[in-house]
Amino acid sequence: MGTFYTRIGVANPEIGEFQGVDPLVDTGALYTMLPASFLDQTLRLSPSHDEVFRLADGTMRRFALGEARFKIGDREFITPVVFGPEGRYLLGAITLQVFALMADTSHHKLIPVPELTL
Repeated sequence: MGTFYTRIGVANPEIGEFQGVDPLVDTGALYTMLPASFLDQTLRLSPSHDEVFRLADGTMRRFALGEARFKIGDREFITPVVFGPEGRYLLGAITLQVFALMADTSHHKLIPVPELTL
């Protein structure tokens, strides 16, 4: 597994402009996680429900889950987002899959998936 940071935009799917953030691209993270205060106060997003997640250290923790509009490069899609703790900006695999991107950990950048499958 490898990690690096990248610049993306995130917005409320219903209202608002994109806000730039620099999440950690973590090839081991399934969901994208952003601070709950940023999602709630800056983007005015509300979670749809709670889910229990297994963290990297093996512990289980309940977090709120919702949807946000993401912009990576010139593409925009709505994907799930976890309402996380302060300072936690993670770009997860589900969002990367929606954008058909993969992490090139050798060069610390996102690259298109070379071949899409159904």
